Amino acid sequence: MLETHAHQASGLLELNARRGPRMLTVVSHGDEQSELPLLWHLCLALVNFGYSVTVLDATSSETPGNPGLAELLDSVHWRDDAIHGGPAWTVLPAAKGVARLSNSQFPPLQALQQLGNLFSEDGVVVLYSNVEWMIPLVGSCQTQPLLAVSEVRDSLLTSYLALKRLLILGKLRPTIVNMMKDKGPVSNNVSLPTPSSLSICAKRFLGYDVSPLNISEQQEDAIDGSDIQRLALKLLEGAILLGPDQSPIDMQIHYSQSHLENLGRVDHFAGSH
Repeated sequence: MLETHAHQASGLLELNARRGPRMLTVVSHGDEQSELPLLWHLCLALVNFGYSVTVLDATSSETPGNPGLAELLDSVHWRDDAIHGGPAWTVLPAAKGVARLSNSQFPPLQALQQLGNLFSEDGVVVLYSNVEWMIPLVGSCQTQPLLAVSEVRDSLLTSYLALKRLLILGKLRPTIVNMMKDKGPVSNNVSLPTPSSLSICAKRFLGYDVSPLNISEQQEDAIDGSDIQRLALKLLEGAILLGPDQSPIDMQIHYSQSHLENLGRVDHFAGSH
């Protein structure tokens, strides 16, 4: 289970002192059975903390009948309508917009500034995306993308590939969550769970020690609220600040410091698996 936060209120006060919208990143690696329930519960926890939340769903493409991030980037008028008076929790299709930003000829810090100009300074933006589009935007930035892994067999392969790319290409160390099905009451004599298969593969093939967080899924996709709250606070503490009032120099310093801290951490990993 997750470690208890020393003082939840003090943590929120410290986070609120930082100006500008914050961005969290959630990896999409094809295991929607684990990713989506965790994502929705995470958003609910953020809303309960008092944040307005916008999910940029890069697994869903914008259409004329269902506009999203691409239109938000293009239309100032639609942008104003979207920001003011909207619900506390909004999901926007974002495949075209995220692809455009990640493939932009401009540096990542300018792409993040574009996102910062779109959302209110007290809001949280959650980028739900594959690693191919995520890395160009936040690679070498001091953040920990959320990577959810379930007991489904295919989840091991897809999560391992996502982890490898995050570590080697993005120099990013994700927050890994094991989504475990609640098996009901167990005897006190039952031993503790063995390390996950992802942990074993990461250690064997990448030389990387995984310290996953375990969250139990109860009946009807319910998840323990205290676990989610602590996870939300952990992710907020490492969130990317998208403040539009930050100068390019300030953002560049942040990127440079983060990049230096990450250099050498994962360069030795094997690349043949």
